[in-house]
Amino acid sequence: MGYFMDQQKKEVKIQIKGNDAVMGGTYANNFLVHMNRDEFVLDFINLIPPNATLNARVVMSPANIKRIWSVMGETLKRYEKEFGTIPEAPKKPLNDNIIQ
Repeated sequence: MGYFMDQQKKEVKIQIKGNDAVMGGTYANNFLVHMNRDEFVLDFINLIPPNATLNARVVMSPANIKRIWSVMGETLKRYEKEFGTIPEAPKKPLNDNIIQ
């Protein structure tokens, strides 16, 4: 369930629904980011060489990407405080055929 504040600063509960396939989630071990002036495209990929499968594509506005960047940063800080520092992943793709 999500909580949002409306323009009058009163809490509004939003019921979030999803079908079984979406609620089950999907695994991605790689990703690509594309952008233009108006949007960002996030491609989530399951890469098992020599094949790769695009599992999800999310298109977002630059403002929403900035908001997610902030929330993810704060969440990562909380995670590392609780569970320890996460080592940096290599920046090179797992397979040279995938370009990031």
